Amino acid sequence: MSSLVLTGQMTRKQALERVSTPELPEDELMKEFEYVAKKLGFTTEELWGYFNGSNKTFKDYKNNYKLIQLGTKIMQMLGLEKRAF
Repeated sequence: MSSLVLTGQMTRKQALERVSTPELPEDELMKEFEYVAKKLGFTTEELWGYFNGSNKTFKDYKNNYKLIQLGTKIMQMLGLEKRAF
């Protein structure tokens, strides 16, 4: 909705009102949740567990982030890289 506000198609107040109300009634939302759980092969309780679980970032998993950061710093010092990561 931010793009609608920026282009003048909606006021900020209208966008805030729309965001504050649920898109679906509670019973329909639960049906959708059950449908997604079934399609993913989970029970509803399992999906709720994932849904309410702690958030993860890429830093929680093995990756080459530090190596990439080091390479970027070296490239910046040599003047070969001007982007900020």
